[in-house]
Amino acid sequence: MTAELSLPANHVTIEQVDEPGTYTLTATAELPKGEFLLECRLDAGTTGDGDTLETYARFGGPATVQPHDERVTLSFPEEYYVIAGVSHPSSVSDDTIRVPGTPAGLATALTHSSVAHHTTGPARSHPALRDQPPMVEAGSSVHVPESVRERTPESDIEFVLPDRLDALFVAAPLAYYLGADVSVESGVDPTLAISSSGTEHRFPALPEFQQHCADTLRKTFFLDCLVRDVDVESPASKAELLSRLSLHPDRLRAATPAERLDRYLDVPDGLVWPSLPDWHLSTYAMPEPEHVPCLPYLLDSLSLVYLPKASKLEETELLDRTLDDAYRAPTDSVRSVNVLVPELQAGRVHAWLAPGTSLDTFKLTPNAYRNRNRYSRTEDDSLEVSVVLNDGEMSEERTKAAEIYRDRAADLPINLSVHESLTTNDLRSVFAEPNDFVHYIGHCEESGLCCADGNLSLETLEESKTRTFFLNACGSYHEGLTLVEKGSVAGAVTLTKVLDRHAAKVGTAFARLLMHGFEIERAMQLARRRILMGKDYAVVGDGTYSLLPVGDPGVIWLDREDDTFELAYEVLAASTYGESYSTPFDDTTRLHGKSSQGVLDGDELVELLEATSLPVIYENEFHWSDELAAKL
Repeated sequence: MTAELSLPANHVTIEQVDEPGTYTLTATAELPKGEFLLECRLDAGTTGDGDTLETYARFGGPATVQPHDERVTLSFPEEYYVIAGVSHPSSVSDDTIRVPGTPAGLATALTHSSVAHHTTGPARSHPALRDQPPMVEAGSSVHVPESVRERTPESDIEFVLPDRLDALFVAAPLAYYLGADVSVESGVDPTLAISSSGTEHRFPALPEFQQHCADTLRKTFFLDCLVRDVDVESPASKAELLSRLSLHPDRLRAATPAERLDRYLDVPDGLVWPSLPDWHLSTYAMPEPEHVPCLPYLLDSLSLVYLPKASKLEETELLDRTLDDAYRAPTDSVRSVNVLVPELQAGRVHAWLAPGTSLDTFKLTPNAYRNRNRYSRTEDDSLEVSVVLNDGEMSEERTKAAEIYRDRAADLPINLSVHESLTTNDLRSVFAEPNDFVHYIGHCEESGLCCADGNLSLETLEESKTRTFFLNACGSYHEGLTLVEKGSVAGAVTLTKVLDRHAAKVGTAFARLLMHGFEIERAMQLARRRILMGKDYAVVGDGTYSLLPVGDPGVIWLDREDDTFELAYEVLAASTYGESYSTPFDDTTRLHGKSSQGVLDGDELVELLEATSLPVIYENEFHWSDELAAKL
């Protein structure tokens, strides 16, 4: 808690969390009430070691921000909680752990993953106080850098697991979050042991271990959110829940991680469960050595990890399509995808790190994470967006999408290029040249994306420098997956034939959601609600990736009840899970994953919708807030 904070900086930007736009600070600024993110950069050469130092502060206004002498001072009318973080790029490459692809090797890597925590207190539940864990690579022997060993917190929590990779994968998120000392033994049941108190918490064996492990993480994480003293929920709702659970925040903040865990395990699940936020992400991972390097990324986003289980999708389950002439496909066949039906667990977004393609999940690959590290940009960098129309009959989507990108260019640095009727060489060049987002509108056949002079197989692309993409063409799944293997991070694709008019609806909605900061998978989940055949669309690569992180992208769920409207507002993103957000219709705050409820009359609702730019699900149909306001 502070009334004034000074940070090193010669470049400062300010972003209002609940509003679009980022602004460069050049003079003293008086900030009104609201949530703000201050990003400070001290450029290479001024840090003394040739590296750029980045610091961040999240706070609530009113506040004064004053730049001076390669520093910026943040001051408040009274003492206020501020969340601050530091990023120092030079440490990343040195923090790679090398272990054999064995259970014992992975146990060592997990033991040191908690080096990413800025604190061992309950504030570790806030994403600003956790960095990405060290990278993990395969090696013939164990190598943990000395810098990692020295910074790994001592732990009084032991996590003893069976000598099996599947148990290690499932336990990884809980072990990381607790900062546990992980070991393996043959034939044991998974057990959390607290040496100082002698307490043991024994889990059932797999497969039941998956659910019990996930439940323990969700409960522990939520209770940490309740007792921490930074970025908390509204005091009234928080105090009532703490009283009901008989938890004393001051004592728990002063306790060790082991003492807190001991206390949390005593809290009856039945008292906690009704108040738990929705979990943001679950990953279904095949426990194989080649997937071990993915774990630091999954831990960074606090994904739950389950073992993949799915059944084949029977043809009789597919809707009979009789309007072939209206589908977005030429007369030639499209490349088929054998789709699985997964057994999904807790989570609003789901990743599939396993063989095959499953419904309602994004197809994650190790290359997607490797590629993510290749791309970096600052607020001053322009966003390079290319729209490609390779079929003149689909010009409506091109026109509307380009208009969306141009509208956002009024607030953000976006360079838009629009192409038509490209040849195979021209289209190959679009993907091979640096682009942040490519929106392809056209056809796709088994031999590739349709061009003016034939079809382009993206297998012929030496390297993709397109960060993200949307291949809005029939059966583009395999071409999209190839882009990820060639260098892209993530993109949207189709699994089969799609109707032209449906594709246009999904394409324009997806473009707008992406430009408003939604993660790619979340954007596609919402965009495909525009049509009945939404299951035909999917995401390949890292679906939690956001092309344009802007504030806290939220969604309004709306139902009419006579003359009033029941409203629920939610914010849910992998990168910000653990933060709180301010509701758009009152002064309360909620944790991400918990919806805010309200009842408004017609005039109040229209006023709210006109003042915001949000997706709205009204009676299960997708709308944009300004469009719905005009209809009501």
